[in-house]
Amino acid sequence: MMASDADMQPGGEFLTSGRIFPVRREGNKVFVRTLRQGEEDTGEVVNIRAGDRVIFEPGALAIDSREIDSQSTKGLGGYAPVANTVWTWYRIVGEEVGFFVFFFALARRVDAAHALWALAIQERERAKEDGAIPRRTGMLSALAAAEVAIIALHRGFTMVYTLTDRFSLDLEVPQGVRKIQGAVWEMRNAFEHIDERAEGRIGRSKEFAAEALTIFDQPEFINSSVLSYKGYSLNFEEEVLSVLLECREFIMSAIDARASSMSEG
Repeated sequence: MMASDADMQPGGEFLTSGRIFPVRREGNKVFVRTLRQGEEDTGEVVNIRAGDRVIFEPGALAIDSREIDSQSTKGLGGYAPVANTVWTWYRIVGEEVGFFVFFFALARRVDAAHALWALAIQERERAKEDGAIPRRTGMLSALAAAEVAIIALHRGFTMVYTLTDRFSLDLEVPQGVRKIQGAVWEMRNAFEHIDERAEGRIGRSKEFAAEALTIFDQPEFINSSVLSYKGYSLNFEEEVLSVLLECREFIMSAIDARASSMSEG
């Protein structure tokens, strides 16, 4: 989705950068424009002399949301933080406060889930190379990061569904979200209420449930990255990464869907 110069908000804050090309010169006035979506970059540069003025004519300045997003550096697993893309885009084009805050919160929550996912993977890999006490300590650190990653991921899932329902975006909830949401839901509840599981309690029931304690039994996590609980299993390294990438693409698609719905309205 493109933002035009009519959408730009005044202010001295640096938001993003992009390529500009020369259009023509009239004396000391150098008329320029940005690269259009899908246009080949010929490498042509703008030559500015002392005393020149750079001028964007109406429609000459356009910024693509994907271009903004391309400036985010990819991390472990190929995931790049997306919250800055959302924040920058809406600083440029403007947005209703309610939608922006919710959408920005979703992006931050997905980014947080990935940051914790990456920490868990890194700790797990280090632990595999250690022995005895360092191995056990590293595994527990990796598991702790994985627990909080699942809690953050569950909140992201909830917000994805809310975004499509409340704001009527013409988007499908990612298939990966639907596939693992049951396991994520159960594990999130167990990790979030781990004090209750330690007492053998699930939900509001006061009866002891042996399966509540299965959240503490994670023998496959260090070797095969599989989390398990109450008969559910989740490949933390593969399935969680896949769904994080899907959620990220969902957020990028939501930018375009929201812009389309606003222009039609």
